[in-house]
Amino acid sequence: MSSHLRFFFATRESLHLGLIFTCNSLLFGNWITRIPDMKDTIGLTDGELGLALLGAPIGAMCIMPISGWVIARFDLGRTLVISGLAHVISLPLLALSGSFWGLAIALFFFGFTNAIMDISMNATAAVIERKHKRAIMSTCHGMWSLGGMAGAAVGSIVAGLGTSTLPHLGLVGGIVFVMILLLSDTLYHMKESRNAGDKVFAWPRGPLLMLAFMAFCILLSEGAIADWSAVYMRDVVLADAYLVGMAYAGFSMLMAIGRLTGDSIIPGLGKKSVVFYGSLLSVIGLCVAIFFESQVLVIVGFSITGLGYSCIVPVLFISGANQPGYTAGTGIAAVTTLGYAGFLVGPPLIGLLAEAYSLTVGMLFVLFCTLMVTLLSLTIKFR
Repeated sequence: MSSHLRFFFATRESLHLGLIFTCNSLLFGNWITRIPDMKDTIGLTDGELGLALLGAPIGAMCIMPISGWVIARFDLGRTLVISGLAHVISLPLLALSGSFWGLAIALFFFGFTNAIMDISMNATAAVIERKHKRAIMSTCHGMWSLGGMAGAAVGSIVAGLGTSTLPHLGLVGGIVFVMILLLSDTLYHMKESRNAGDKVFAWPRGPLLMLAFMAFCILLSEGAIADWSAVYMRDVVLADAYLVGMAYAGFSMLMAIGRLTGDSIIPGLGKKSVVFYGSLLSVIGLCVAIFFESQVLVIVGFSITGLGYSCIVPVLFISGANQPGYTAGTGIAAVTTLGYAGFLVGPPLIGLLAEAYSLTVGMLFVLFCTLMVTLLSLTIKFR
C-alpha cells in the first residue's frame, strides 16, 4: 500500500471522512437502480420521469449559492453530520412518493440535502488537508466512486430479487443512518478557519469563475458519458448486448483507481500538470472512442477517458477551497454551483444534439468540452 493510502486509512479523521463519502454514494447508487421501478409504479412516461428527475438538480442549485453562509452559521462538522442524516431520510421518502409531484418534491429534497452534504464533505477534506499537510481529496473521491459502484451492484441484485422499493431503500437508509452516527464523533466538531473579510456567498467570479467553468465542462462530460455511453455502444457501435455496459464500467473503474492513487500523484506532478495531462489523456481516449468502430477500442477509449478525468474535479475543488478571501466551504460551493449545472444540462443537451444530428455529434461536443479544459488549464494558477 502506498504511503498516502497508509496515512489515509491510519488517520481517524481522514478515514471517517472517506467513509462518509462512501455513505453518500451508497445512497445514490442504490437509488438509481430503482428509478425504472418507480417509473412503472407511479405510471410515468419517459418525458414525465425526465421532468421529475429535474427536481434533484433544482434542489441542489437552490442551496449551493448560500451553502457557505450555512456552514459559517452552523459550523462545518455540524453541517456535515446534520445534512448527512437529512439526506438519509430523503431516500425512503423517494420510495413513498406515489405521484409525479410527490416524486419531484422528494427529489428536490434529495438534491437539496445531497448538495449541502457534498459541499460539507469536500470542505472538510480541505480542512483536514491543511491540518495534516497531506493530500486526501482525491482519495475521498475514490472512496465515493467505490461506494457508488457497490451501491449500484447491491441495488441491482436486490431489484433483481424482486424486493419492493420501500423496504430496499428503507433498509439501506437505516444502515447508512447508523454508519453516519458512528462516524460523527470524529467530525461533528470540525471547524473551518475564517478571516473577518472572507465571503460566505458563493457566486463564482475571477479565478473562481475559471475553476467553476472547468468543473462545468468536466461534470457535463462525466454526466453525458454516464447517461449515453451504453446507448452509444448499442446504437452507434452496434455492440453485442453483453458489451453495452462495459464502456461505462471501464470508465468508472479506471476513474476510481485514478482517484485512489491521485493523492500520491498530485503533489509530485503539481495541480496544473494533473489537470493538463489528465484532460489531454481524456481527449485522446475520447478520440479513440469516437473515431474507431471496434467494440474493444471504444471500451478502451472510454476507460482511458475515466482515468484522465479522475483527478481533475478533486484538484478543482481543493483549488476552490484554497482561494484567498473565501472560506473552504464557500470556495467549493462556488465551483460546484456551475459544476452541478453541467450535470443538469449535459445529458439532455447530448440528447438534443443526437436527435438533431447524431449521437456521434453529441460525443464530439463532450470532446470539445474536454479540450476546453486542456487549454484553460494552461492559463490559470491552481492553489
